[in-house]
Amino acid sequence: MAIYAFLDESGEYTFHAKSGAYLVYTGVITAIPTLFSHELAKLKYDLLAEGHCLERFHASEDKQSVRDRVFDVLAPSGDFAIHSIVVRKNRINPSLYKYGVYSVAYRTMLKYFVGDRKLPQTHIIVDTVPDKQQQTALVQTLKSRADDAMGAIPFSIDHHSSFAHALLQVADYCGWAVYKKWQSGDTRSYDRIRNKIKNEFDLYKNGDMEYY
Repeated sequence: MAIYAFLDESGEYTFHAKSGAYLVYTGVITAIPTLFSHELAKLKYDLLAEGHCLERFHASEDKQSVRDRVFDVLAPSGDFAIHSIVVRKNRINPSLYKYGVYSVAYRTMLKYFVGDRKLPQTHIIVDTVPDKQQQTALVQTLKSRADDAMGAIPFSIDHHSSFAHALLQVADYCGWAVYKKWQSGDTRSYDRIRNKIKNEFDLYKNGDMEYY
């Protein structure tokens, strides 16, 4: 038996008062790596028959009517859990701009994910990002933090496009729902998956230093 963790992130890596206030890092954890593969493929072709041609599901780009139907698929399942780390951007020390925040965010996520459990073989699959500097930072930081957090637990890390895995698209949707709750108070989608969320940690909640 193995555990699979599909990771994605939401928010902008711009740091000023007029940018979004949060970064959200989300992991979808399951023992069933093919979870939702059939259901999302069927939904994609149902939408095609209705005149909506989608290459993949991507929450920030999809219409609300499409989002609602994706969450219709996700909501009834009890076969996955969600771990999210919420970062208040104005409390990030500027020394961590742009991508140094990966270090603290993924250290915390992996700590909560592992907890006190004795995990089996663990496969971590991360959505790729378009910026080469960001991708390099993501690869290096996640490997370092996983080495620290996983200890003797055997693990692998792979960086794939979200096209390759239904569950990377699910991680995108779940992270988007958490982000919308924090950024704008919109909980329509969040409420559909609330019972799947095992951790929703506000990383700098207790900080009092704000840099902008």
